[in-house]
Amino acid sequence: MNLIDVQPVKFSFFEKPPASSMNQAFVYTNEQNNYQVVKNGDRLSRSDLRAGKYTKVYIVNMATQSFQCEEEYPSLDRGRDFLIDLSIDYKVVDPISLVQQGAGEIVTYIKKKLPYWLEEITTDYPISDSKRVKKHIEDLHEHSSMVAGLKQVGVVISDINVLVKQSQRDQEHDKQYWKQDQDSELRLHEKEIKMREARFVAGEIQREIEKGNLLNALFIAEDNKAALEVVQTRIHNEEAFRLEVQHQVKNLMMDPTVDKVEIDRQVEKIKTYFPYEFSGGGNQTRLSMRTPGENQLDDLRDRYQSAKGE
Repeated sequence: MNLIDVQPVKFSFFEKPPASSMNQAFVYTNEQNNYQVVKNGDRLSRSDLRAGKYTKVYIVNMATQSFQCEEEYPSLDRGRDFLIDLSIDYKVVDPISLVQQGAGEIVTYIKKKLPYWLEEITTDYPISDSKRVKKHIEDLHEHSSMVAGLKQVGVVISDINVLVKQSQRDQEHDKQYWKQDQDSELRLHEKEIKMREARFVAGEIQREIEKGNLLNALFIAEDNKAALEVVQTRIHNEEAFRLEVQHQVKNLMMDPTVDKVEIDRQVEKIKTYFPYEFSGGGNQTRLSMRTPGENQLDDLRDRYQSAKGE
C-alpha cells in the first residue's frame, strides 16, 4: 500500500482548498522544492493557492496501518526453526520526510528489512527459548535497524505483537513423540491392570488348590489360558504322584517282611500329602478323589491281612 498520492495543484474560484484531517495530510511543493504541510484539519489559504506558489500536492495517509506476517526463522539448534507471527502497527508522523524521501511504499521496506532483523535475534536462542525470543523482539524493537530506518522517513511503530513458537515441522515432530509416549503409557497401564488381575486369579487358584478344591481351581482358571494350563499341569502332576504313591503303598502292603505298624505309619504319611482323599468334606472334588483312594486302601488292607493269615 502506498501512503502517498500526488496530484497537481489547481485553483478554483468557487471551491475552497481541501481540508486535511487526522488521517490525511497535504504536503504542497513548488519547483524550488519548498514544502508546506497542512494537517490536523487545517487547509491551505486561498491566497497561497491563488498566487500559484505550489505546483503539486502530496496526499499522505496518516491513519494507523497494520502489517502482519508469519514466517519461520532459524534457531540456535541446527535444523530447528522458530515460527514467528508478527503484527506491526505503524503510522506517519512526519509527512514532509516521507514525501522528500519518496518512501510511500513502507510495506516493501518492512518486508525487506524484517527478515534480517528477526534472524539476528532468533539465531542466538535454542528452540526451547521461545518466550525469551518473544520478549527480546518486544523489548528491543525500537532499537532495531528496521525501526531506525522507518523513523528517518517519518514513520513510527505504534504497537507490535509477537507470537513465537516452534516451526510446523517441529510441532509435528513433537506430536509424534507425544503420541508415542501416550501409547507407551497406555500399554504400561494395561499391563499393570492385567498383572493385578493375574495376581488376584493366581491367589484364588492357589487357595483352592491348597484346600484340595481342584475343580474350583479349574473353574477360576477357565477364562485365562495360561492359568488354565498351570492348573491342568498341577492336577496332572498331583494325579501322577498320587498313583505312584499308591503303587508304592501296594508293594509295601504285599511285602511279607513289613509289619502292620510300619504300614500304618506309611499310610499316615500319605494322608499328610493327600488330606482331601481321607477327609470327610462334602466337596465334589474331594469325594470323587477320595472314594477310589479309600476303596483301594481298604482292598490293600484286606489283601494284607489275608497274606498275614489274620
